[in-house]
Amino acid sequence: MTKLSLKEIQAAELEILTEFDKAARKCGLKYTLCAGTLIGAVRHQGFIPWDDDIDVMMPRPDYEKLIRLNRKKKLWDDRLLLKSLEDGTLEAPYAKLFDTEISITEENYDQKDVRNLWIDIFPVDGLPDDEKKIKKHYKHALNLCKMNVASVVKNGYGSSRAVILVKDIFVKPAAKLIGRRRIAKLQRKLGLKYSYSHAPKCGMVTWAYDGPGQAMPREEFEKMIEMPFEGRMFSVTSLWDENLTGIFGDYMTLPPEEDRITHDLEAYR
Repeated sequence: MTKLSLKEIQAAELEILTEFDKAARKCGLKYTLCAGTLIGAVRHQGFIPWDDDIDVMMPRPDYEKLIRLNRKKKLWDDRLLLKSLEDGTLEAPYAKLFDTEISITEENYDQKDVRNLWIDIFPVDGLPDDEKKIKKHYKHALNLCKMNVASVVKNGYGSSRAVILVKDIFVKPAAKLIGRRRIAKLQRKLGLKYSYSHAPKCGMVTWAYDGPGQAMPREEFEKMIEMPFEGRMFSVTSLWDENLTGIFGDYMTLPPEEDRITHDLEAYR
């Protein structure tokens, strides 16, 4: 097997995204680039140069429909495989679309259900209209996210010695005792607390690391536009600036070089 360079990883992920986009358009499903992928589209018209993953998010109804349609009749050829908590094939509260011909290893995580290169597909859920309730909702969601990650992160990984010590001695054993699948189901349950279709606002709840700053008016969020990414056109929410500003602040300024990190991923074909 041959180890892929960062550019080759990005090219392979772009092909996965392209196939996802084709299926979404064919099935009439809404989605938007998000997180670092959205920053890349806006700031670089493609990948952030050091980034090694792709993220998209979908309104909860579209996300659920994607999974149902693929379950009924596979939307891609055998090379691409959709895994999700809803299908019992992933222990995370979102979906991943894998390229089964490219295997991966991760330095800091031990995920038995993640063995191939992928793109992430996150559901966007309903939020209450009260700011205090939104912050409380995200605080609960973030705690569950940390528990989920703690269940698969390897010992000795953290931002400081104190954080590593707390994680390895207290958080990780508790997370393993509860079990990642059970934690993911709790994350999904929390995400579904407020009906997406009737909520005034929405945001990514099941994977809540971006926090309450990402909350958006639901109806405006659903208005999608096209934006170039690596020479191809993909769907982006019309609230892309509000979304990125709420999460990152000044997202157009490059971070210091020491903060330009990848996800410690190695890929082989």
